[in-house]
Amino acid sequence: MAIAVEEKRYTLEEYLELEYRAERRHYFFNGKIGFMPYTSENHGLIVANLIREIGMLAKWQDIRVYPSDRMLYVPECRLNYYPDVMVVKGEPAFYEHSKKMHATLNPHTIIEVLSGSTEEGDRIDKWQCYRKIGSLQQYFLIAQDQAYIDFYNRIDETRWENSYAEKLDQRVAIAGFEIALSDIYLNVKFPTPERKSDQ
Repeated sequence: MAIAVEEKRYTLEEYLELEYRAERRHYFFNGKIGFMPYTSENHGLIVANLIREIGMLAKWQDIRVYPSDRMLYVPECRLNYYPDVMVVKGEPAFYEHSKKMHATLNPHTIIEVLSGSTEEGDRIDKWQCYRKIGSLQQYFLIAQDQAYIDFYNRIDETRWENSYAEKLDQRVAIAGFEIALSDIYLNVKFPTPERKSDQ
């Protein structure tokens, strides 16, 4: 007879204590803690391209561009995240989890690069939480296996406009800067479609 083993649940405070001392980053959701997933070559290139492009365009402006090691805290959900790219305009605001651990509170733009293991969470769970952030004006979901970007722009407190781009010669406005898809996908190699054998 199989015996059900109850999986340990953690409080947010327990997670933060573990995360502060950890050598690897972890996610925290519904009381569960797990390792952040593996990222592919394409994923890494897209994130690096975005940080370079936005960073160069924002160089002399009061804008900060963060990679995925910057923690975001959403008080409305009482959850922490590590977005792939996060842009803050103006003075950054922080939530003090402890004297040594501060999480960003006021992103203007959040970008997630999709993968098979994270796409559902990025599109549903994270988006339901992210859109409660008062400062957030844009949310981007970027495919890594094809040129395709799905994005949301805030219209007002409760409404968002959803659009997409799928051609390398198109440009998208990210945090107020026009960036070509060809620059976002620079050096990214898309998988070759499998040829169906004759039956």
